[in-house]
Amino acid sequence: MTPTRFRLNPTVVLASTLALLLSGTALLAQDPPQSPSEIVYGQFDPGITRAKVVYQPNPEYSDRAARKKIQGTVLLSIIVTADGTVRDPQVTRSLDKDLDKNAVECVKKWKFEPATRDGKSVATHVAVEVSFHVQ
Repeated sequence: MTPTRFRLNPTVVLASTLALLLSGTALLAQDPPQSPSEIVYGQFDPGITRAKVVYQPNPEYSDRAARKKIQGTVLLSIIVTADGTVRDPQVTRSLDKDLDKNAVECVKKWKFEPATRDGKSVATHVAVEVSFHVQ
């Protein structure tokens, strides 16, 4: 039986090395994880007072959507943190790709009076709507 020889393709080796290096860089470039011990309550859980919006700028209407006269509502699920900022917005009912993106960017700017439990600020899941109407 003759031994099998493997020949490495330099392009494959270079691509594999580059992919390995970039994957490590991507991990380093990510936002640091939120505190893993932070409990996120449901907005209707017993003993939880609801978060209240205190700053809610209007969303940007994309030129394409305005030209097509697309209007309606994007439904999002967000986490309102214990300090009243928005985290992890997710579109749960889409309207239009551009308007969905604008809705996500808009709610990231919203500020809340956070929900409370036993008098202490807590993080909660909240469903929010962002409406787009042609004027």
